Amino acid sequence: MLKIRISILALFCSALCQAQIDSVFHFTFKLSYVSSIIYPGISAGAEIPLLHKNQELLKKSNPRYFKERFVTGNLNWYHHPGFHDNLYITAEWVLRRTQYQGFISEFSLGPGFSRTFLGGTTYKVNDNGDVSVIKLAGYNYAMITIGGCIGYNFSMHKNLPFSSFAKMNLITMFPYNSTIYFRPVLELGVRYSPYKSKHRTDNVSVTTSNQK
Repeated sequence: MLKIRISILALFCSALCQAQIDSVFHFTFKLSYVSSIIYPGISAGAEIPLLHKNQELLKKSNPRYFKERFVTGNLNWYHHPGFHDNLYITAEWVLRRTQYQGFISEFSLGPGFSRTFLGGTTYKVNDNGDVSVIKLAGYNYAMITIGGCIGYNFSMHKNLPFSSFAKMNLITMFPYNSTIYFRPVLELGVRYSPYKSKHRTDNVSVTTSNQK
């Protein structure tokens, strides 16, 4: 089962790489370790830049920063031993602020779809009493994810196309036994931007002075 999940993630990354070659957008790629409480997993994804706003405050106590907006797509998986494997896809709207020094803070929100695969062997008994094994038994759920992130962008001063980040997500899965299921997920990873971001024509640049 673990090999199947890793293979799916590898295919997803390959498809994103091919899409990046053909697309007019410049994707940023993400790979991270995820942990649902104490249960390990992995996440891969890509983000498309929508808006870049450069704001510079001349007062020393308010250094220059950049505001950015992204749409991201992610394929995620974690393994809960003896319970289930959770493979889920999310699409997020990301609001990011990058300080001139390179420090990142961001907020994300979006929908998703989850498919769980039960741990162990699952059996089914029909009306005649015959017992059979259900392959890939599990459940489908709708999802909403909300998260906050901090990190560092190495391209600001070191001219390296990488950034590192730590993110805490809260995922909700529903309907879950007629209720809503909440689970915190910690994410530690890196982003890779092979090209400078290509933004749309609604980008703006703002310079503000607080000096008297």
